[in-house]
Amino acid sequence: MHKSWQKLSCLLLGGILLYGCSSEEDVIKMAEVPVIESAFNPETAWSHGVGSGVGKFYSHLQPVIVGNNIFAASRDGDVYAFDKLSGNKLWDIDLSDQPVYEEKRSARLSGGLAAADGHLYVGSENGQLIAISQENGELIWHTDVGGEVLAAPATDSGKVVVATGAGQLLALDGETGKIDWTVTSEQPNLTLRGTSSPVIAAGGVLYGRADGKIGIVILQNGQLVNETRVATPHGQTDLDRMVDVDAEPVIVDDELYAVAYNGQLISRKLISGDELWKRKYAAYQNMGIGVNDIAITDSKSHIYLVDRTTGTEKWSNTQLEYRNITAPLVLGDYVVVGDSEGYLYWISQTTGKIAAMQEVDSDGLYATPIIDGNLIYIQTRGGELVAIKRPL
Repeated sequence: MHKSWQKLSCLLLGGILLYGCSSEEDVIKMAEVPVIESAFNPETAWSHGVGSGVGKFYSHLQPVIVGNNIFAASRDGDVYAFDKLSGNKLWDIDLSDQPVYEEKRSARLSGGLAAADGHLYVGSENGQLIAISQENGELIWHTDVGGEVLAAPATDSGKVVVATGAGQLLALDGETGKIDWTVTSEQPNLTLRGTSSPVIAAGGVLYGRADGKIGIVILQNGQLVNETRVATPHGQTDLDRMVDVDAEPVIVDDELYAVAYNGQLISRKLISGDELWKRKYAAYQNMGIGVNDIAITDSKSHIYLVDRTTGTEKWSNTQLEYRNITAPLVLGDYVVVGDSEGYLYWISQTTGKIAAMQEVDSDGLYATPIIDGNLIYIQTRGGELVAIKRPL
C-alpha cells in the first residue's frame, strides 16, 4: 500500500477525523451541543478575515504574536499582519501569487506560523519551508525540505528546525534558508497524518516521532544524543500498533512531559531520563500546561486534567465526545477548547464542568486558542481571526 494512502486510511479509520458509519446509522456519534447556563459571556474585541481559512483540510496554521502585532495565514497562501489590540490591518500578501506556485494548485500552507529575527516561517503541503518579512510580508526565501510540513517550526540561535511528514528533521539557516543538517527516522507502516513541532532547549532539539519515541539531537550539528520511548507498539495490526508522538513535547524546569497516540502520558527527568510517572492516555494534540496541572484532549474528544507532580487524574469531562475539539489552553481558572461546529468552551479547572460557552464561527474551530495579555485569539476554519476579551 502506498504510504500516502496509508496515512489517509489512518486519518479516516482511526486517527483525527473519528467518524464511522454502518448500513443503518453512524457507529461513532458526535455528542449534541451541551445545554448550559453560561456563568459569563466573553466579549469579542475584534475579528478580521484571513483569506479563505483552511476549510476541511488538515492545515495546522496558528497565529503568532510578536510585540504589538499578530500574524495569521490561510491555507491558500494569504498572510496578514494586524495590530493585536485594535485589529487594524497592517499588511497582507498572497504567497500563491509567487512564481514558484505557478505549477501548483495553491501555496497549501499547513504548518506554522513561527517567528524570529524579523522573519515569519511557515511550511506547506508542497514540501516547502517559507520565510517572509514581518515588516511587510515580502518573500525572503523558500526551500524544498522533502516532505509535507504539518507542524510549526522551532527557532533559536539563527536556525529554523522543522519536522516533515516523511520522518525527517531538518535545520535551516534562518537568514538564507540553506539546509544545515538532516536527521531521518524510520517510519512505521501506518502513521497518523501529522507531526510534532520540535522544541529547542539548552542547545538541543526534542522532537516526537512516529515510532513512539522522542529524539534529542544537538542543535548545532544534528547529532543524535538520546532517545526516550513514550509508547511501545502492541497489537496484531498496523492500526493497533500506531504510537505516533504528534503532541509537542513540553519542558517545565528539568522535567519532560510527552504523550503518544495509543500510548501513554509520561513524566521524566530531562537530563537523566529517570521516569517520574506514566499514565495510560491516547492523544495526538498538544497538551495545555498550567501552574500545577496538565490538560489533555484525547482521540475521543474527552478532556482530562492531570496533576503534574504525581500524574493523578483530577477530573475528566466527556460532554464533548467526538466533537473534534482543539488542543486545550489552560487559562487561570479555566481550560479552554473549541470544537468542529465553532463553539468555544470554558471548563472549570476545579470541577471539570463547562462554566460557559459561546459560538464563535459555525465553520468550526481547529487551532488551539492563544493568550496574550487580556485577549484570547482563535483562528477559525472559515478564515476568521477572533480576539476575545479574557473574562475577569
